[in-house]
Amino acid sequence: MSSADNQQETLHAKNFYFTGFCCGEISVSIIKDKSNSGSGIRYYPDITISNADLNLLREVNAAIGESQGRIHPIKGGYNLSFRGKRKVMLILNFFRRYPPIVGDLVHCRLSLMQSALYVLEAKKGRNRTSYQTREIEKIRHWLRIIKRKGQSFFDYPGIRTNKNAVGYFLAGVLDAEGSVGMKANGSNGQPFLALAMKDKKIVDLFQHFCQTGKVRFRPNDGVYHFEIGSRELVLNMLTLFTIYYPFRLTKMKQRVKNVQRILNDYTPDSVVAIHGNDIV
Repeated sequence: MSSADNQQETLHAKNFYFTGFCCGEISVSIIKDKSNSGSGIRYYPDITISNADLNLLREVNAAIGESQGRIHPIKGGYNLSFRGKRKVMLILNFFRRYPPIVGDLVHCRLSLMQSALYVLEAKKGRNRTSYQTREIEKIRHWLRIIKRKGQSFFDYPGIRTNKNAVGYFLAGVLDAEGSVGMKANGSNGQPFLALAMKDKKIVDLFQHFCQTGKVRFRPNDGVYHFEIGSRELVLNMLTLFTIYYPFRLTKMKQRVKNVQRILNDYTPDSVVAIHGNDIV
């Protein structure tokens, strides 16, 4: 493979970061409102990504939607909203090029949104048939069920891709839904890197990526949880997500630096060197 091909493949893989981030932060809905004349109703397809990091949302806006989204403040953060058929189609086109590697919930939501666009595009003139209205209302109902129960209606196969795409995808997922830090454990403290989500397949992918441990279900909040706590493994994973598949969330990057500083203070140089060879 030529150098140009390698650069193109790397650029392609990097965009999976935004796919992963959206898997954790995306909201998909069909908004129902009165028409401008007040005599009927209108439906607005909407895809929204929420986060407290304004600069990162600007990056997401440029990467997935040609900076066509609208960012506005909400309590504790910001919403990046793509509303209307044209803007939503931009997002669906991005996900066609860089689909979620795994993730039944996001695949199901995006599939339902695509179906809704087909129905909305079929409208002729100012009037919508009763069949079209029923179809849109069914899709709205299914989207509400997915949001409330955190369960997909269908089982979607994983996307076959390379390890770099997986690494960037997981970096985005961890920025959205992951956590890293130190737990109280005797006098030294114990590091951890964890991911908790309702979509088990994404958590399973992270567990497979780390090649250790087990995924457990937390019934109280209905999420699947995977966590690593070995000093060496946490240090290696954080190095991986610092050098090769870097985090972009400001808060996550700061937490990673803090944990790395603590671990490097406690870990002998020989141990770091030995395990550093196992990172790729």
